[in-house]
Amino acid sequence: MKDFSYEILDLLEKYKNDTEAALKGETCPQCLYAFSPLRENLFEWVEFEPEARVLQIGSDYGSYTGVLAERAKEVVVLDSRDENLEVNRLRHQGRGNVFYIRREDKKGYAGEPSGFREYKPAGNTGETAEQRMAAPFDYVVLGGFLSDCKKEEAAGILKEAAGFLKPGAKLLAAAENEAGVRYWMGANQPGTSFLEVEFRGLFEELVRENGGSFLLYYPVPDYRYPVTVYSDAYLPQTGDVTNISARLDGPGFWFGSEEEAMAKACQNGTFTKFANSFLGVWEKGSL
Repeated sequence: MKDFSYEILDLLEKYKNDTEAALKGETCPQCLYAFSPLRENLFEWVEFEPEARVLQIGSDYGSYTGVLAERAKEVVVLDSRDENLEVNRLRHQGRGNVFYIRREDKKGYAGEPSGFREYKPAGNTGETAEQRMAAPFDYVVLGGFLSDCKKEEAAGILKEAAGFLKPGAKLLAAAENEAGVRYWMGANQPGTSFLEVEFRGLFEELVRENGGSFLLYYPVPDYRYPVTVYSDAYLPQTGDVTNISARLDGPGFWFGSEEEAMAKACQNGTFTKFANSFLGVWEKGSL
């Protein structure tokens, strides 16, 4: 997906960091993607412990940072782009428990470890970026990060993310479904996507290497603007998935009713294969 950091920075300046005013005054899809309060629903339901340390991989315009900062003791936002970190910092500069760290890549996810430096520190916190990243986290979350990377990098990304977690901690990662019913109906794929078997396989690999267990969730209508979140433990029944046809940020042609298609998928037991998005939640083993 194309990065709109500079356009979002212009909007923050225009509306004096008032995201609600920007949403009312603008119609561009990138404004909706960055500022829609629906974005927070992806992690709003997660019961973060009050003393938890959370690592957010991918700044994602600060869309999830606010809800994470409200629930956890500390949030570290890791990104390789200064401009994206700056969007996040401007949106949440009043929060004293959010820290911004720039990832300085060396040889990618299969090579040498990356270097880290603090981005525009608010003051002397007593810790360097390297020290903050070395301390184990209770949660690592990846909102839209996998959609912005190459598919062949996904396993390495999740493996590295797992290394930041303490035993018993959780990793949450979202992605588009390549076979999502929305795309059968003519919508454009917004970024890198995965078939269910591929995405499930990524988490099975985490279990093989690190133990623990995982569960797949299915944000509806998708992980970008979720309204309802189902899971392998609680799947929708026929007729439960409604009002999902509105396309908020992309053109395309309609080739049928998305609601009718999802009703048939629920009836046939294939909802997980045709849901538009996935959210994997893996709990690291205690060994």
